[in-house]
Amino acid sequence: MRKLIQNQYISFAFAFFILLFFTNICLAEFTIDDEKKLGKEFYDKLEKNHFLLENKQLNNYISRIGNLVLAQSQKAPFEFHFSIVNSNAINAFNTPGGYVYVNKGLIDVADNEAELAGVIAHELGHANSHHVADMIEKSQKLNIATLAAIIAGAFLGGGGTATAAIAAFSVAGSSTMTLKFMREHEEQADRLGISYLASAGYYPAAMVDFLKIMKQHEFISKTMPSYMMTHPGTDQRIFYLDSLILTQYRQKGAKNIVGNLMRMQTLIPLDEADLNARQRQLAEALTKEPKNVDLLYALASTEDDLDQTSLALEHLQTALSLSPQDEDVLKNIGLIYLKMGKIDQAKICLQRAADINSNDDEVTLALGNTYFAAESYQNALNNYLQLKDKVLDDADINYYIAMAYGKLNNQGESHYYFGLHFKKSKKKESALFHFKEALNYFPQGSERSTVINNEIKELSIDSPQQSKSKSKH
Repeated sequence: MRKLIQNQYISFAFAFFILLFFTNICLAEFTIDDEKKLGKEFYDKLEKNHFLLENKQLNNYISRIGNLVLAQSQKAPFEFHFSIVNSNAINAFNTPGGYVYVNKGLIDVADNEAELAGVIAHELGHANSHHVADMIEKSQKLNIATLAAIIAGAFLGGGGTATAAIAAFSVAGSSTMTLKFMREHEEQADRLGISYLASAGYYPAAMVDFLKIMKQHEFISKTMPSYMMTHPGTDQRIFYLDSLILTQYRQKGAKNIVGNLMRMQTLIPLDEADLNARQRQLAEALTKEPKNVDLLYALASTEDDLDQTSLALEHLQTALSLSPQDEDVLKNIGLIYLKMGKIDQAKICLQRAADINSNDDEVTLALGNTYFAAESYQNALNNYLQLKDKVLDDADINYYIAMAYGKLNNQGESHYYFGLHFKKSKKKESALFHFKEALNYFPQGSERSTVINNEIKELSIDSPQQSKSKSKH
């Protein structure tokens, strides 16, 4: 219940933010520079308000597919960006300036990579045709509040009760001309999208297959999936795409090119009920394909999330016997051994994974933690320092570096990195304490001393709000 209320609160906040954002748009001529500026501002606000999913591996995956499809197009003059919205709603959208967003809920329901690529290809068709920009520029013909509601509904897409209200508002306020206008855009985006998809090497019918999945979700849930609400005319789109497949795009194409969709889906955070449902689905699929390494890996990851450690390890060991050089399998076995306190086994598996791919930050961090647990602090530090300038999904590397330096009795560096950690955590007083303590261990005028003094100076400068508050007293 708490999660439901939280999701509805987030949905309302997202909707409210978008309505405010778009109702302030100037209704003058909408130039390419305006598109870039608006798209960047919108992205920055989504990021700042934590509406985007921060998972490097998943984001890299979506970007690889997006750029593969984008390369087949006469792209608009933008630097394109592909991001994942942290929403279970099944939706995707684009904003002006080359920003394409895919909800995590949509990634989770795709049966194969080509279907996901088809959705992205469709959005790129919208983006390259400047459809949202055209909506904004031509919105003098519409009520601005109606336009804001339509766009808010498209961006939010079925995330809670607030979405239903917005969608109803947008439909109630829309004219026949507006609906026709949107359907014309859908047809153009489908026509361009299927050409991008086929040129990228995917099977063209993936676009139709995904729309049929949406129809199936509508039948199962008795509610219209947000992708169908915000990409209207689903039946007409299926008919139109089928006609293109029969006449122009008869080639077979691939279901997967980048690969590992099933493994990527395991990175999508789910609640316990959804995890249990996924476990049942994967276990059933495994009975039909008992030697499918991806199924074994996905099932083990789900079991690990459910704290069914022994089952997860058993399925990963089976996967490893079938694929001995599988980096992901080795990494996850190592992480489970580390969690179980089996340090030697963890070290062996993680080192094998690092030998296969030395650039996997998660493996490097896990190896550091393994050495730390084994009290081999210098080896731990060596691994941590490799990540010093990296941004990790779920950890601040400064904390680990500080801990390792502390265990090695290097108090100056330990205080310095604790200072960086607390600064990043926005705990100003703790950061200042550690930076000031660190100064005691470095000669005045040394490089490290200069850096620390600059950090102290930066933290000691009052913010404008603080200065204003002080001036009132």
